[in-house]
Amino acid sequence: MGQLGWNIVRDLNFFLVIIFMIEQLPGNELLHDTFRKVMIAIMVAVLMWRLFGGLFFESSPAGGPRVGGPLRQKKTEGGKSESLEWAVCEMQGWRAAMEDATCVVESLPEPLADQALFAVFDGHGGSQVSHIASKEFPKVLQVCANKLQDGDSTEAEKEEPNTELLPGELSPCTPGSSSSSKPKAEDGKEDDKSTNGVEADIALKAAGGLCGKALSMSMIAMDAFLRQLGNSVNSKRNGLPLSSPLGMMARHLEANSQRNAFNLIGSTAIVALVDTGSRGVKRRGLKRSVTVANCGDSRAVLCRNGKAIELSEDHKPELASEEQRIRLAGGSVKLIGPCHRIDGWGLNLSRALGDFHYKARGDLSAEEQKVIAVPEIRTVQLHDDDEFLVLACDGCFELHTSQNVVDIVSVALRAGFDVKQAAEQLVDQSCSPNLVKTRGKGGDNCSAIIIKFR
Repeated sequence: MGQLGWNIVRDLNFFLVIIFMIEQLPGNELLHDTFRKVMIAIMVAVLMWRLFGGLFFESSPAGGPRVGGPLRQKKTEGGKSESLEWAVCEMQGWRAAMEDATCVVESLPEPLADQALFAVFDGHGGSQVSHIASKEFPKVLQVCANKLQDGDSTEAEKEEPNTELLPGELSPCTPGSSSSSKPKAEDGKEDDKSTNGVEADIALKAAGGLCGKALSMSMIAMDAFLRQLGNSVNSKRNGLPLSSPLGMMARHLEANSQRNAFNLIGSTAIVALVDTGSRGVKRRGLKRSVTVANCGDSRAVLCRNGKAIELSEDHKPELASEEQRIRLAGGSVKLIGPCHRIDGWGLNLSRALGDFHYKARGDLSAEEQKVIAVPEIRTVQLHDDDEFLVLACDGCFELHTSQNVVDIVSVALRAGFDVKQAAEQLVDQSCSPNLVKTRGKGGDNCSAIIIKFR
C-alpha cells in the first residue's frame, strides 16, 4: 500500500511538472498562485529524495528502500555430505528488489573433485550481473581449472584476459594476477595481525595452488564474459533501464563511452572452495583447507573455537591501496553521507564484477581501472577446532561485526537448531526493525551461506 502511494505521488509530480512547463509559455495561467507554490515545494521534495535519499539510506539503485516495512520472507536451502553440512538463506529485507544471488555445488568434477563450491554474489544497480554470475561461475571455474591442469597456464599468464567471450559460450581463460589490499605497516611489510587474539593462520598466495589459480583466473574470465554479454544485450535492446538516482546522475558521463548493458550494474563476489576430505586429503594424511576469493565488500568469516577469523578484507574505496589505484585511474574518493564513494556519486566499493563505466580507460590494464575484478585469494588450513564458515553479503555486517555474526550462529547451533535455522536467524537479525533508529543500517538485502564442518 505504501509503495502504491509513492507511485501515485511520483506520477502526480510528473503531471504537475508538465503543467508547470506549459505555464511558462506566454499567456498561460493554469494554476492559482498558492497552489503553484505548493506544487513547486512538492517537486523540490521529490527531486531531493530521488537524488539524495539513496545516499543516506544506502538505498537500492533498483528502486530504493521498500515503503511499508521489510519483506522478511526467506528462501532457505541446505544439504550435507560426509564432511560438510551447509545452508543458504536469502531475504529481500527493506530493499525494493532482491539483487543478491547464491551458488552451491556440493561436488565439483576433476580436477577439483575434492572441492565443494560456495558463493555469494551481492548485486547493485540491478540483479542481472549477480544472477548471471551465480549460474555461469561454476562453468567458468571448470574451464579455467581444466586449462591450468592441462599445463597451458605458463604461456597464458603472459597474455591479457580474453575478452572475446560470446554469450552462452566459454572460451579458454587466461589468469589474472591476484593482489591483496591488506594494510601495510610503516616499514612497508604487511601488517600481520590476528583476530580477537587468535592467529588467523592464513596463507596469502597470489596464485597459490590449483584452487587459488583457478579462482583468480575465473573471476577475470567471468568479468570478460559479462562485458561481452553486456555489449551484446545493449546492441539488441539499446541498453537496460536505469531507474537509480545515481544512475540518472551518471547517464551523461557515459555519453562519450561505449554503451554496455552492465555499465552501471555489477556485483561483488565472495567464493570459497572447501576441501570435502572425501578422497586424496584423507588418504595422504593432509589437512583440509579452504580457499577464498574475494572481490568487493562481501565477507568470509571462519569460526575457530568460537572466535571469528576474517578470511577476506572488504574492498572499500577509502583503503589506501584502493584509493591510490582509483586516483591514478583519474577518479576520486569522497565521503558522501555514511560512506566513501568513487567520484563522489558512485560506488561505495572498489572491486566488482560488471560496473564497466568504471573500467572504461582504454590506456589502462584491467588491474589499473577505478574498479577491478581482480580477486584477493586467501587459503587457510582447517584445524580440529574450526566449527563453521560464513559467507555473507555486506548486508549481514551493517548491524554486526564479524564476531557478532559468529556468535549468532554459534548460539543457534548450540541451542539445538540445525544449520538452516541458524542461517535464518542470522539474516533475520541482520535486518533492521526500524531504519530510523538504526540510521539506515540493516536496510540491505541479506544473504548468507553457513558451512559447518563435520
